[in-house]
Amino acid sequence: MNLGSVNPYFLTALVILAIAATVQYYLGMKRNRFLASSISRGAEEALKPRSTNYVNIGGAIGHNFAYAMPAGPWTSAKGTMTLTPRQSLLYMPLSKLIVGGDRFYINLFTKRKLRGEGHIVEAGQLRRAKIDGIEAMERREAEAGGRRFVLLWRGAELSKELGAILDAMPDPARLRHFCAYADNKTFFLHTNPIGGNVKDDLAALLPRLEAFFEGKGEA
Repeated sequence: MNLGSVNPYFLTALVILAIAATVQYYLGMKRNRFLASSISRGAEEALKPRSTNYVNIGGAIGHNFAYAMPAGPWTSAKGTMTLTPRQSLLYMPLSKLIVGGDRFYINLFTKRKLRGEGHIVEAGQLRRAKIDGIEAMERREAEAGGRRFVLLWRGAELSKELGAILDAMPDPARLRHFCAYADNKTFFLHTNPIGGNVKDDLAALLPRLEAFFEGKGEA
């Protein structure tokens, strides 16, 4: 290739793009490492597990994790954190458009029986939630933090308990889906951990889960 015949503006643009991509990679990796550390530290501070195990997925993209829980209502916790590919200058905008930002998922497992099944779903996530038998569930809508949510329940009257969780969320805009599954004795939480903050959401959620156990929550 004869560089003398290449448009100098094109060469300049290539150099600028290369520099921008390099800077973006460095800053993006640094930011994602900070967010992963903040998320894991916050989850551990809220849940206080006996032991932890993290498995990296896709470099700076995220981690799967598993916690062994201390004596109490919880036997274990498992989840995933996935982060926007901030290290990729070209793919990051597309990822934000398709995925919508950082995500945090956690399942809390218990041996205790739950009163019924209940969900809090951000209205825009309702189809993605793929809830079996949703048509037969009781429901009501609620607003919090400028967002609209759908509350669903069956097997027990859980409207008040679900509403209490939604009201307790320090920033409801982070919440995407909460559910209590009676069939497999599991609680599930999906949030967008803005700024890497999951500790506040878990701290608000945990004390309100007692009302979902059998023998609790009835007036």
